[in-house]
Amino acid sequence: MTRRETNISRNISLPILLLVIVCFSQFIYLNSLSNQFAYDDEFTIVDNYFVKTWENLPLLFSKDYFRYSGELSYRPVVTLSYFIDYALWKLNPFGFHLTNTLLHTLNSVLLFLLLKRIFNCQTTSFLATLIFSCHPVLTEAVNAVSYREDLLAATFFIAAFLLYMKTSKDERSFSPAYFASVGCYLLGIFSKEMAITLPLLIFLYDLIFTKVQSLSYKLTRYYTGYILATIFYLSMRFVVLHNPVESHVSYPGNSIFVNLLTMFKVLASYIKLFCVPVTLCADYVIPYSTSLFDTSFVVSFFFLVAVIVITYRLFFFSKILFFSVVWFFVSLLPVLNIVPIENIMAERYLCLPILGFCMVFGNLLVRHHKKIGSFNNSYTTVILLFIIFATFSFKTMKQNTVWMDQTVLWTNTARISPNSFKAHNNLGNIYRNAGRLDEAIVELQHALSLCNDYIDAHNNLGVTYRKKGMLNEALLEYQRALQINPHYPYAHNNLGVLYAKSNYLDLAINEFNNAVANKPDYADAYNNLGATYIRKGLYEKA
Repeated sequence: MTRRETNISRNISLPILLLVIVCFSQFIYLNSLSNQFAYDDEFTIVDNYFVKTWENLPLLFSKDYFRYSGELSYRPVVTLSYFIDYALWKLNPFGFHLTNTLLHTLNSVLLFLLLKRIFNCQTTSFLATLIFSCHPVLTEAVNAVSYREDLLAATFFIAAFLLYMKTSKDERSFSPAYFASVGCYLLGIFSKEMAITLPLLIFLYDLIFTKVQSLSYKLTRYYTGYILATIFYLSMRFVVLHNPVESHVSYPGNSIFVNLLTMFKVLASYIKLFCVPVTLCADYVIPYSTSLFDTSFVVSFFFLVAVIVITYRLFFFSKILFFSVVWFFVSLLPVLNIVPIENIMAERYLCLPILGFCMVFGNLLVRHHKKIGSFNNSYTTVILLFIIFATFSFKTMKQNTVWMDQTVLWTNTARISPNSFKAHNNLGNIYRNAGRLDEAIVELQHALSLCNDYIDAHNNLGVTYRKKGMLNEALLEYQRALQINPHYPYAHNNLGVLYAKSNYLDLAINEFNNAVANKPDYADAYNNLGATYIRKGLYEKA
């Protein structure tokens, strides 16, 4: 075959491979399109008036964003996507889930193009991308609409890296691809802060694969834009539009030492999830390690030391393989609880680190490229790949059904993670809404036995007591919730309902006013306030 014929063959195969990636990634999540809203979707979409009218769009760029959006961090890009989805679909969950699956497919296509540049091997990049498309650890990010932020961050992150690789080969000082790359980086970090590791990964990529002379040249030519974009983001996030509530999270056990020991276990668990994604959970409860002699810490520590030693040796064996492992660890930095976060472990955090895993997988294929270059010469490899793809795909499609609705999700979570106070709290709400009040009380009390400061459970238990006519018990729970957070609007509203039911109308009005003062778009509180004004004969105020 001539060189011209070979090039034609490659050009024909590329669209076919892209089509397979698109169809495969959509097929894997096809059964997720019938799912209902789940997890935090109720707060960010269903009960969130903010995203239901374009008149609120300017508030994306003001401090009122945190009061209305349902987000703790400044993530205007993902909130904007909710505006668009609601305009198209209203509260039809199909449309929101469709957007998530399309984003996952777009990420798969972008990853294929990125790996194709890194490996310079179309077949290897294709197989590594298929692993990404069907890996079960991504089911949380794809199925939970409220975690679309991780998908969007990955989209712009991969696009920015891909455009940078194109830019570095462009002889012009400031090419369109360069500005597009910096722009994608900005969109990525304003989707979720995990994307902030992009400049560091770009630097490490150049450090590993380019000469020192070229590195100093790139430092002045290319890195300035990413540095300025980072400074702009940090100033917006922590100065101009800082949310003071976000900084109230503390380290596990209020100890940096305990946090360090515990995060060793989390890191080891993430690596295990990549390799053996058998037990997946919507809410991981990680027991804190308080001693250097804790068995789980010791096992995790030596496991990670072994990984680090192997990674060091890989630098002299394969730079691409070394960079793949570095990608995993660096992209995880924002969620390793260096700055305290609410959930110290979650599957959705792996949308970017999994790219490193896929590159490791691709590297292993590169090492045996001659053997698998022709499928006819390696039946064993083909069978092995088929088993991996089939197993991952089956697990992913099965996991999609776990996210069918709130009942299935939290029943499954409570079974897998019995110490999850969130799961028991949410099950309590589900039982209460179904009229199973005694079962609801048991679940909510169990949630509080696991975490006595869980404000939502106190509030929800109060609502359940009120529905059972246990008004004194309800009053105590609302008061406990407000002791934890005096600005908690839901407890103020429910306490107002309790006072109104007991004919303490002035006290009820005061509580409803407190509720709307802390949550200006709280429709139920406004309605309750109006009804109470009518009972007092204050019709104009009503």
